[in-house]
Amino acid sequence: MALNLERLTKWVSGRFIGPVAVSLAVMVLVISEAGFYRLQDISDNRESSIGTQMVVDGLRRTLLSMESASRGYMLTGRPDYLKPYHEQERSLLQMMGNAEHLAAEVPEQRDTLLQLVELARRKHSEMQTVLQRFDAGDRDGAIELTLTDLGREMMAQLNDLTDQIIRQEAARSVAYNHSRSSVLLWSRAGIWLLVLLCIGGAVALMHLSRHRERERRVYMLQLHAERDRLDEEVSRRTEETIELARHMERVREDERARLARELHDELGGLLTAAKLDLARIRKRIQDETGTKQQLVEHLRESLDAGIALKRRIIEDLRPSSLSNLGLKRTLQIQCAEFAQRAEVAVDVQLDDVVLSPERSLAVYRLVQEALTNVAKYAQARQVRVVLQREGEQVTVTVEDDGQGFDPSTVAGRGGHGLQGMRFRIRASGGDVGIRSAPGRGTTVHAVLPL
Repeated sequence: MALNLERLTKWVSGRFIGPVAVSLAVMVLVISEAGFYRLQDISDNRESSIGTQMVVDGLRRTLLSMESASRGYMLTGRPDYLKPYHEQERSLLQMMGNAEHLAAEVPEQRDTLLQLVELARRKHSEMQTVLQRFDAGDRDGAIELTLTDLGREMMAQLNDLTDQIIRQEAARSVAYNHSRSSVLLWSRAGIWLLVLLCIGGAVALMHLSRHRERERRVYMLQLHAERDRLDEEVSRRTEETIELARHMERVREDERARLARELHDELGGLLTAAKLDLARIRKRIQDETGTKQQLVEHLRESLDAGIALKRRIIEDLRPSSLSNLGLKRTLQIQCAEFAQRAEVAVDVQLDDVVLSPERSLAVYRLVQEALTNVAKYAQARQVRVVLQREGEQVTVTVEDDGQGFDPSTVAGRGGHGLQGMRFRIRASGGDVGIRSAPGRGTTVHAVLPL
């Protein structure tokens, strides 16, 4: 049960931890961006609220400054008192335009702002009328108009509207501040929560990765151990196969030697005795026509041919010249007999090297097999046989200019002669390479240690 739970946990972790981590990262990004845009919107509204307060307060201060300047001008009659009035008049017109623009952007204060602008415009018109009368010489009329309650009532309404707008915008600013703090708090809480989840996911992923790394290492150790075991098994089996093949080769060579001895002792003795008997018969035959002598001569030639065939078979089975004459002379005899028998020119380049009996026999069999293949398949005009020493090695090369073949195709169809050639040399500690191509001849190259 615990094992199944562990497997289920691994499966769920491996299948969902990646998508969950991506989802958490996306959620962090979404919360961050949403909080940013929400805070930007609150900041814009707060700045708009502060701007509205500044506009309406500036509008009131401008009207008060203009009214003070106009009254100072009427009391003193000095034109320099009107300079602040005209300067503030331009600011008043700009502020009334700003207030109208704010009325279009702030629906909550639209009516109040438009009413404030209308009062400011009426107050401005009233001050212009007073100054026009004063400049026209109607000083008493201007003062009387100034002392009426109309201007005071308009300023009182304007002050009330201004204070109302400022209180409302101040309340909105406080609300925006609270909203900003709330957004910051929830954004930070959400981001911290998601970060903690991401950290937990990362820790789980690291744990899963470490677990998988441990499993991978255990698997690799098991794999290496199994591979080493298989290598040892293959090496052991290869050694057994090589040893068995060596044993079979020795048995075969021993059997060949036994057959060669029996042919030499038994068949050779019979043929020699028959030839001696034939010589005695020949001396006793009296034949005037010579017919019997011809038959006896033909029989003698047949016996000589049989003796030569017996000798060649014995040499093929077990070349006695290897132990009597050495490898170089044996290969010279072999190549000369092949050239005479196959009617092919053979170029022989042989160094006088000393090898063990086993390796000398392997070289002899290699050349024998290569020359046999040349005679059977190559249709060559010339063959080159080279035996030379190179340092602590001996190289053997048999090269012909025949029709060649595809080694891979021949190996796929069998090629037991070539395989036997390779194995015999490799069993002696050497190696064999065969290079050939259709129409380009064949080269058999072997290397053996001394």
